[in-house]
Amino acid sequence: MLFAFFTTFLSFAQDEAAIEKEILELHKPTKKVRDSIVKLQKEVYSKIEIEKDSIIKNQLNLRLDELENAKDQNDIEELKLDFVFAKNHPNSYRSLQLMRLHVSRFIGMNFYDTFVEVFENFTPEIKNSEKGQEMSEKLKYFNQSKVGSPAPYFNLKDIDNKDISLADFKNKQYVLIDFWASWCAPCREELPYIRELYKNYKSLGFEIISITKDEKSDAWKKAIAKDKIESWKHISILENNSSIDKDYFVSGIPHKILIDKNGIIIGKWKGGGENNKHDLQKLLKSIFEAE
Repeated sequence: MLFAFFTTFLSFAQDEAAIEKEILELHKPTKKVRDSIVKLQKEVYSKIEIEKDSIIKNQLNLRLDELENAKDQNDIEELKLDFVFAKNHPNSYRSLQLMRLHVSRFIGMNFYDTFVEVFENFTPEIKNSEKGQEMSEKLKYFNQSKVGSPAPYFNLKDIDNKDISLADFKNKQYVLIDFWASWCAPCREELPYIRELYKNYKSLGFEIISITKDEKSDAWKKAIAKDKIESWKHISILENNSSIDKDYFVSGIPHKILIDKNGIIIGKWKGGGENNKHDLQKLLKSIFEAE
C-alpha cells in the first residue's frame, strides 16, 4: 500500500514537472516580448529623469503609455495561450493556478465568459479543491462587478458620518466610484485630472464617491485636505467595516467604476495611466454631450 502511494505521488510529481516545462516553453515568445518592452521602458524613464524640455518630456511620457499598452496587449496574448493550455489540461492544479493568477488582473477584465468556460471544464477534483472553491468565489464577484452588471448595492457612512447609499443616485446622476488610498502615488497623481472631470460635469448630473483603503484615518483626511478634493463624497472601508472592495472585485488601486442613472456599470478601469484617463474622459464626453 505504501509502495502504491509513493508510485502515485511520483507519477503526479513527474506530470506536474512536465506541465511546468510545457508552460515555460509556451511563455517563451511572450516573455521575450515583455523583456524587450521593459528594457525600453527603463530607457525612457532614464531620459525623462534628465530631460528639461517640457515638450520632449511630454512626448517621452506618451511613449511610455504606448509601451505600457504594448505590454498589456502582449499579456493578453499570453492569457489567451493560457486559456487554451488550461482547457487542454483540465486535471492540472497548475492550470487552475494560472487562471487564478490572471482573473483579478487588468488583462483579464474583459474575459469573464472565457474564465467561466475554462473553470467549468476542470475536473470535479480541481473545481472542488480549496483553490478551486476560491476561484469559484472570485468568478462570482467578477460577474457582479463587470461592465453591464447592476452595480452592487451599498449603504455606508461618509467622512461626515452621513449615510451614502447607491440608491440615492438612481435616476438622478452618473456615479464614478474611485477606489484609492493616501499612500497610493498613482491614485494621487490622478486627482487633479479627477478634479477637472468633477468641475466639468457635476452640474450635468455627475457625482464622485472616493472610497479609501487607508488604515489610518488621519492620513486619509490629511490627503483629502492637501489635495483639495473635499468637493465630492468620501468613504472609508475601514471605518465602515465594509467589504465593498470585495463586492466590486477590486484587487488593486487605483480602480474606477462608472455607474449610469439606472444603476448599471458602464465602465471599469484598473490601474492608472493616460490610456485609462482618455477612455474615461471619452465616455463621459459622449454621455453628457448626448444628453
